[in-house]
Amino acid sequence: MRKSLIISILMVLVLVSGYSFTSNAMTPRVMMIDFSIDKKEIYPGDTFTVRFKLRNTSKYRIMNLKCVVSPSDGEFIPVDSVGTEYIEEIYGESEEELSFKLECAKTLTEKTYSIKVMTEYEDWDGSYKAEDTIYVPVTLKSEVLISDTYVAEEEIRLGDNIEVVSTINNVGAADIYKVSAQVTGHNIADSTSYIGNIKSGKSANADIITKAIKHDDPRDNTQYDNDVIITYEDINGKKYTEKVGLGNIVVLEQDYSDVIKVKEDTSRHLTAVNKLEIVIAIIVILIAAFVIKRRMKRKKLEREF
Repeated sequence: MRKSLIISILMVLVLVSGYSFTSNAMTPRVMMIDFSIDKKEIYPGDTFTVRFKLRNTSKYRIMNLKCVVSPSDGEFIPVDSVGTEYIEEIYGESEEELSFKLECAKTLTEKTYSIKVMTEYEDWDGSYKAEDTIYVPVTLKSEVLISDTYVAEEEIRLGDNIEVVSTINNVGAADIYKVSAQVTGHNIADSTSYIGNIKSGKSANADIITKAIKHDDPRDNTQYDNDVIITYEDINGKKYTEKVGLGNIVVLEQDYSDVIKVKEDTSRHLTAVNKLEIVIAIIVILIAAFVIKRRMKRKKLEREF
């Protein structure tokens, strides 16, 4: 009697555990396994498409799946729909791909935003819910305008120092970083000036000192091209370059005629002066020698007396 009771209890436990295992195995599991965005960079006001795959990880089909895309705080607005899609059924261990076209709000700042993807579905035993998250980085546009670029000197000769002045205007929505200005060209020496960071809507001046040089070229050295190159980075370290031409810088040969004239005049003047100085010096030396000689002779006579 006792033995048969124990066997009955064991059979009941086996049946219960088997039912529990079967029940768990039959429970559908729908989850997002992959997603993509059709743009590498998304700016405020842009329209983009997000695609993702939903997989039914159960062996049994699910039915009446409703998928809702919901930004956390209204940062993205559905373009072609209300952000909801319906799938009649997904067979066991199968996948379905969905896509949503969204518009980015124009007032967003530069950071990563989240989009909730919520799914509701059912099978023969009940209904279920799931939630996944998609992350969308929003970038602000970097844009620089270079203005008021000029060479300070009016007349430039080979070897002269040249001051190049330029204004860098950050007209983009994002701050820019590690801003530097470089001058380069055919008849000016390469030179760089570091400016630093420039906030959105602000400007900074570049003041670069370089030198007029002679370029080995058969052309006339007054017909060369020269440029100011501005480099900077955005918040992610991406580098940008802007260039503005200085045009033709007229560089003249050095004029040594005035120096030669002064040297010749100085040479002639010094020759006349030197002659007079030599005569005076000889006279002074003779007088001094005569006086010293007389004193020595007088002292000698005094000693003998």
